[in-house]
Amino acid sequence: MARKTHRPDDIIWPVTTQDIESIQHATTDAITLGQLLDTKYPRKAMVKLFDEKLIHVNGHKATPHTEVAVDDVIWIAMAKEKIDYEPIAMDLHILYEDDDLLIVDKPAGVTVNSKDQVSLANGIAHYFIEHGIKRKVRFLNRLDRDTTGCIVIAKSGLAQSLYQQQMDDNTFEKWYMAIVEGLVESDSDSLVLPMDRSIDGIHYEVNSKGKETRTDFTVLHRYPDGVVDNSVHNLQNIVDISHENVDSTVNTVDKQGGIVDNSVHNLGNQPCTAVAVRLYTGKTHQIRVAFSHIGHPLLGDTLYGAKSTGEPFALRAMKVVFTHMRSGDRITVQALLEWAFSSRMSS
Repeated sequence: MARKTHRPDDIIWPVTTQDIESIQHATTDAITLGQLLDTKYPRKAMVKLFDEKLIHVNGHKATPHTEVAVDDVIWIAMAKEKIDYEPIAMDLHILYEDDDLLIVDKPAGVTVNSKDQVSLANGIAHYFIEHGIKRKVRFLNRLDRDTTGCIVIAKSGLAQSLYQQQMDDNTFEKWYMAIVEGLVESDSDSLVLPMDRSIDGIHYEVNSKGKETRTDFTVLHRYPDGVVDNSVHNLQNIVDISHENVDSTVNTVDKQGGIVDNSVHNLGNQPCTAVAVRLYTGKTHQIRVAFSHIGHPLLGDTLYGAKSTGEPFALRAMKVVFTHMRSGDRITVQALLEWAFSSRMSS
């Protein structure tokens, strides 16, 4: 619905000479608003905003055919929406927030947005209402029930489109930390595998008819005896690697984060390996299937062939890296990583 006043999360864009020249080299005709918006935003998102009369030039409602020139001011108003999940109060651990994104540290044991049960989506809905964010809840990534760490929520359809585009072209980086059974021989590798849902409809598998996935990993540490400092070890000092296939470094964890994963994982006195993983595609259970396929299922992941440890499998979404949709800056958001490990024998 059209409105007349600006809100803090609206986009105000003064047209520059550079904006016009970036298009004018290919045409001698007048530059239209549609042409200009195509250089910065996904067209599908713009169509919806035009339909709702939320795009203006110099304070007047505009269409894609409106002509624009240097010093014109484009105003993209963000639509007011109804919350689409029942709001339920939760203790959310906020890692990052701006006008367009909310990134929280998801705990183990909760689903992202499952139907007919309380999920993280209900907690996000409550947070939105509590903070006057009149928008739908749009998750940009998904984590399994027992996977912890960074989960990203877009606050508008435009933000969802822009950041999904970054995910599609792999400029939105998703990094994980995992503990897998056995000693992984390669120091690093890229696992490119076709995956599909298995015939039982419960788990996924490597299948030549499936969708191609890519999972890159680098070994952080190997534990030959499954014993770490006789009881407990903090991995944060070894999460400092670079990978030839990425444009950033996995630095030591952000000590300013508001949450520590104090899970105590039972190694069961069996050899295991800590790995940093970059996910390039987003297939369900992708990391779990990939490591199971090479003979190193995630520690405790009995669905994919691991021995039972009596605890959730060891997987944490430790970091995301993206280009800010307004400033163009590269932003890194990290979940504090402090996994403790027990050398107790599994029962």
